[in-house]
Amino acid sequence: MELKGGGQCYINLKSASKLMNGAISVRQALARHLPSRTANRYDSQMQPREYDIMYNLESTYWWHTGMMAIMEQMLAPTLVSGAKLLDIGCGTGAKMQLLSRYAEVWGIDMHPRAIELCGERGLENVQTGDATALPFEDGTFTHAICCEVLQNLENDIAGVREAYRVLKPGGYYYVSEQAYPVLRGQHDISQGAVRRYTRKRLREIMGDAGFSIKRMTSANTVLFPMLAAVRLASRALHPPSKIKPEESHSDLKPLPGPANYLLRSILEAERAMIKKTSLPYGLTIITLAQK
Repeated sequence: MELKGGGQCYINLKSASKLMNGAISVRQALARHLPSRTANRYDSQMQPREYDIMYNLESTYWWHTGMMAIMEQMLAPTLVSGAKLLDIGCGTGAKMQLLSRYAEVWGIDMHPRAIELCGERGLENVQTGDATALPFEDGTFTHAICCEVLQNLENDIAGVREAYRVLKPGGYYYVSEQAYPVLRGQHDISQGAVRRYTRKRLREIMGDAGFSIKRMTSANTVLFPMLAAVRLASRALHPPSKIKPEESHSDLKPLPGPANYLLRSILEAERAMIKKTSLPYGLTIITLAQK
């Protein structure tokens, strides 16, 4: 990995693989402390101010743009003519904008502020609603996406079953969720997350709803040691049990251009790897399932 003059960053797959190998010891240490469920219950709604932060950063911030690029790569081959896609927990609408080039897109979110901000992006097919009681008929959509939303639901199984219900037979369900329950901290609380996931848990709830898993991979693998250390430090300084949701703050903050570019380049390298193989661990778990 090199940072050249002018702030350009270059990263190749060999360099990324070396960084991944260095993350194994961190992953193994965390795995020894993973609880199967979150012990405490928290306010499961994202703090309203976080929607405005998301709106301002979603189109440029390395994590958002990198994860959307991975999503596009995994979904694009399945999005044929006539596709109709539902974004469950659409937030401020950046993913809807991206996928509108492939399909007729619809969005639903619990918070009115999210719908307002979708409107500022010029999106029309958006409405407030509950992910566990979707206001659509059975078999309405060919695709559904659910990005960092199941972790906010007290009844995540109900959310997966609703996605199954509104999909047509053969429809695709794309899910990305945060991994390693031991890393849950202030950032998660600000986002309304009541849990983080293990692969086992995601397989269980997908299978319970009737889905067949076509692909499961991790992401944010290369940066895993650094990101895990940040999460653990935050958790130590601000124990989740002592944080009130309304006083919590996310990690989303603007970065200097070169730093943002560097981090995005690392996720781009991961995207190239995910195209060829599934990554075994990372801060995010991605699942592509089919009805």
